[in-house]
Amino acid sequence: MSAEIVVFGREPVPGRVKTRLARAIGPEGAAAVYAVLLRHALDEAVATGLPVMLSFADAPSPAYHAPRGVRLAQQTTGDLGARMAAAFAARFAAGADVVALIGSDVARLTRQHLLEAVAACSKVPVCLGPSPDGGYWLVAQRAPGVDLFAGVPWSSPGTLEATRAALRSRGVAWHEVEELDDVDTMTDLALALEGSALGPELERAMRSRGGGR
Repeated sequence: MSAEIVVFGREPVPGRVKTRLARAIGPEGAAAVYAVLLRHALDEAVATGLPVMLSFADAPSPAYHAPRGVRLAQQTTGDLGARMAAAFAARFAAGADVVALIGSDVARLTRQHLLEAVAACSKVPVCLGPSPDGGYWLVAQRAPGVDLFAGVPWSSPGTLEATRAALRSRGVAWHEVEELDDVDTMTDLALALEGSALGPELERAMRSRGGGR
């Protein structure tokens, strides 16, 4: 069974990433924090030994170079659901049996979470990684995939439950891995600083470019 990991992200450019966090620590600090989170997501994905693709929402600048072992791609247009559906379709068309798609801002992410999600898809068609804000940080699927993104409210406290409802309505079984926080606000960052192994590195990044707690 061939499996791949797709990381949805953005180039860590001040003013273009983590705008809510930037209100508290400034755009430079927010971009520095995001750069740490993005690198962590890619490091853990690569550590699984599976092929990894970094899919940017916008075209990267010529100066950006993905880490070794990571392929670069660009997301399609449309809302998040349309972009995720297109990413799954493209990787399945390329021959992947299982695709795990993750966000790029989860401080407590480990390679074990990713391997668990991939393994789960050998038993059920879908795996989800819930977030406390009502969304999810991971969705993994087994080919040919399930239509579970249409009609889902994105960036909403009801995103995860709407996705679960879509799976129930289609009679599709799924597995859920550990609930993890993403880092969007200062409250999220405070939790990451104190509750993840990335804490010291995030602290240095936040302060290195003028951010403050």
